Amino acid sequence: MERDGAVLPATASCSPATRSCRSHSEAERKRRQRINGHLATLRSLLPAAARMDKATLLGEVVRHVRELRVRADDVSNSAVPGEGDDVGVEGEEAEGGGGRVRAWVCCADRPGLMSELSRAVGSARARAVRAEMTTIGGRTRSVLELELLGGPAFAGVEARTAIQTALREVLLTHGPGSADRFKRQRMSSLFGTATL
Repeated sequence: MERDGAVLPATASCSPATRSCRSHSEAERKRRQRINGHLATLRSLLPAAARMDKATLLGEVVRHVRELRVRADDVSNSAVPGEGDDVGVEGEEAEGGGGRVRAWVCCADRPGLMSELSRAVGSARARAVRAEMTTIGGRTRSVLELELLGGPAFAGVEARTAIQTALREVLLTHGPGSADRFKRQRMSSLFGTATL
């Protein structure tokens, strides 16, 4: 279009309502592109999601995120050592005695800890059938699945109390502060301290 000898772009000759409509359409097109880009990313992250429609894909993402949240909670509650020393035992009752219990110990890491825990478990008339140990920053958390060996007379609360007492003795043997002697020296102390 030409006005006073100058060529104006087609948008300049449109009415304000038409320009607003085109602007809105352009913004809407960009928004759909962003959504489709994010959906493509989700499809690439989930297994077997290539042929799902959008609603099914979003439902599967929600299910997967919930599952991951439960797993993360399980890991943070059971595997990561805390700052304080902790001993716990929880178990299942079995018909006719015996059964299995789950015990955990959280404390400062030190050499020989697993053998001390093994002796403590044996002294409480139990046997480890599975053990998991996580060590982070000089702290360790050991989770033990134990089988009770005491027979029908040794079950329930009595067995859990005996195991908890034996494991607590392991912590008291090397009480607070005694674990410092087992810590590795830091690099700065090996080379001396620098003054500024």
